[in-house]
Amino acid sequence: MDILYRISYILFFVFFGYFVLVMVYYLLLSLIGLREGRVRAKEGAEEDYAMAYFSSLAIPVSIVMPARNEEGWIRDSLYSILKLNYPDFEVIIVDDGSSDRTPEILDNILKLKPIDMPYVKHYKDGMVREILVSSVYPNVKVISKHPGVKKAGAVNAGLNIARNKYVCVIDADTVLEPDSLLRVMAHVEREPEKIIGVGSYFGISNGIKVDKGRITNKSFSYNPLIAYQNLEYIRSFMGNRIAWSKFNAMPTIAGGFGIWRRDILYELGGFSSDFTCEDIELTFRAHDYAAKNKEKGYKILMLPYIVSWTDGPNTVPSLIVQRNRWQRVTNETAWRYKYMFMNPRYGLFAFITLPYFILYEVFGVFFEVSSIVLAIIGWVNGVFDTAMFLAFLALMLLCQAIMTLSSIFAFINTQRVFKVGYILYLTLLAMVEFFCYRWIISIARITGTIDYFMGKRGFTQYEREKRSLFKWGQAKGR
Repeated sequence: MDILYRISYILFFVFFGYFVLVMVYYLLLSLIGLREGRVRAKEGAEEDYAMAYFSSLAIPVSIVMPARNEEGWIRDSLYSILKLNYPDFEVIIVDDGSSDRTPEILDNILKLKPIDMPYVKHYKDGMVREILVSSVYPNVKVISKHPGVKKAGAVNAGLNIARNKYVCVIDADTVLEPDSLLRVMAHVEREPEKIIGVGSYFGISNGIKVDKGRITNKSFSYNPLIAYQNLEYIRSFMGNRIAWSKFNAMPTIAGGFGIWRRDILYELGGFSSDFTCEDIELTFRAHDYAAKNKEKGYKILMLPYIVSWTDGPNTVPSLIVQRNRWQRVTNETAWRYKYMFMNPRYGLFAFITLPYFILYEVFGVFFEVSSIVLAIIGWVNGVFDTAMFLAFLALMLLCQAIMTLSSIFAFINTQRVFKVGYILYLTLLAMVEFFCYRWIISIARITGTIDYFMGKRGFTQYEREKRSLFKWGQAKGR
């Protein structure tokens, strides 16, 4: 019994130290992110966007949107692109073997016709059927291809015909804010020779009303499952990514909205289909490339501007499928680039970001679940008294609440998108997250890790809520 007591107490203090370390780390990141967000917001407020729009020096952008069976989303997504307030951009939509009405909807809007143009395969893209151009919008092209090389292959197909210096990759269920490209590219134009990648905040669109690509009412969903996802996005973007960006140590430019310099993508070989998802791995690969070309001072930024809104899972099984996939690619990327961990060659990315990425994103779920199991077993067997058990539980709740509330505070200091009632609702949800939503995510992360070790690498798409094809904004939950 003495051995059991000793082991239990040792493990208790290990877990205790882990949670304290995570809480302190996250708190520091939130404070840094808050300051960095204010700096970026001030820069944005001082920017003359009207002059930028009419300037002949604005950097042209190629927007690449892969789409497969997106009949319920692509109409508004496309319209939101066409209505962007940006002086010079081209749009490349890649129809990745859709079997629904996606091609028909594109043709109805764009009036497509085949075009004979050179197509050089710089990247692994799969088999392309044909390239079409819009009769209504000359800056819009559609690539029709066979499926089979994941989303990475569809994006690569778009890159093969992209002609501008910067490429913006977005998902086909994403609705862009009208000034999104203008605001982000204003930062790029300050250091175009150094900035090779940029991301910015995007939120969950469920509950928002949309009419032909224009957001008419930001009535966010009070469905707890959707609201918790909004919390997660706030925690991720505002709680750590903005802070990591300050040190040029940002690990992920998300696939929902990301801007990359095209020549760097060429050097990197485009997006990889060897991984479950493509965005995290590409960002790691870009950091590797930047470290090997340190003299050029390449930067990867994260900005606090709300640039777009994307669809989120609205059922527990769908959420688990999505987060299972995210966990698999997290594990894959961490293993592939393990040589960067604590390696001085990779600067603060190796010492600030990667330790957190590995300890929390890869192994964190096992620390959390094991600590709860240990505490319960110890309490049942009399190793811990009730006071100690409750104190440990309170510590976990405190860690969760501090991480979330600090991120919410950073968010509302730079954004005015949520009404007071919704902010209070998110705050209330944060207080009870540990007892409900947290366990759903834990199940997804554990099963994702198991699937990773079993060699599962496929892109598993969750079943999404059906939308009205022509009245998306009026559909349930939108």
